[in-house]
Amino acid sequence: MELGPTAYVILGILGLGPHSGYDIKQLADLSTRHFWATSYGQIYPELKRLTESGLIKAEDASKGTRQRTLYHLTAKGKQTLHMWVADPEILNLEIRDEMLLKLFFADAMSGKETVRHLEAMRHRHQEVASGLREHEPVAAAQPYRMKYEVMKFGIALHEWCADWYGKLAKDLESGREAKR
Repeated sequence: MELGPTAYVILGILGLGPHSGYDIKQLADLSTRHFWATSYGQIYPELKRLTESGLIKAEDASKGTRQRTLYHLTAKGKQTLHMWVADPEILNLEIRDEMLLKLFFADAMSGKETVRHLEAMRHRHQEVASGLREHEPVAAAQPYRMKYEVMKFGIALHEWCADWYGKLAKDLESGREAKR
């Protein structure tokens, strides 16, 4: 069975312990979102597929009228996750950022509109870095070093992006041409 990145996000999170689909989404939003976004529309079909393939198992954890299913990694799932994580093949880097795509075509806007766009992008990256920083103390206290290191990467990346967008906006406002 061919697995995509969302399947590995799920397997990796379940490697930390049993979780519901809702829990998986929440944990992904706090951890992998800055480099791999995952939606409920991806998670639930993937949970079904992973269960059918024997990589995870579902357990009814309902309480009263509140339905809840917890998913656990199976031995086969642990092996599959390990083989994927340990594979040193370098895959393509893909950045999907609609705001960056708009910036690429910003010559269709006025300078004032472009500066407004850049400021929005600067603000967005500041917000993401700030959100990651809020969770940094908890991540630093966990026994999972690489998860913390990737979080630090996310913080540094978003701070760098915010700085870059801010500098470009100032250059455009002051009328300076970009260096070619």
